[in-house]
Amino acid sequence: ITGDKLVEEKTSAEKLDPTVKAKTKVDDPTKLTDDEKKEVEDNIRDNNPGLPEETKIDVGDNGDVTVTYPDGSKDTIPGDKVVEGKSDADKNEPKEPGDK
Repeated sequence: ITGDKLVEEKTSAEKLDPTVKAKTKVDDPTKLTDDEKKEVEDNIRDNNPGLPEETKIDVGDNGDVTVTYPDGSKDTIPGDKVVEGKSDADKNEPKEPGDK
């Protein structure tokens, strides 16, 4: 019996566990803009340099991420692990006193 009959090779999803160090701040965590989705995707790629080159990352409107590897296996990351709503301070530009 050859080794490939005894041992199944693990899928990329079983070998890899994509993570992010910091959440992406977004205006509305339930409805991400295209720019915010791209920012989340870039954040995942930057934090996971070991992802295979052909890996596809799809970010849903609610921030849920589906990582599809070249072998067809998938990982899913819940939106609350990768995005957070901006605080009021983040949303508003500071103004000089006397500005209107």
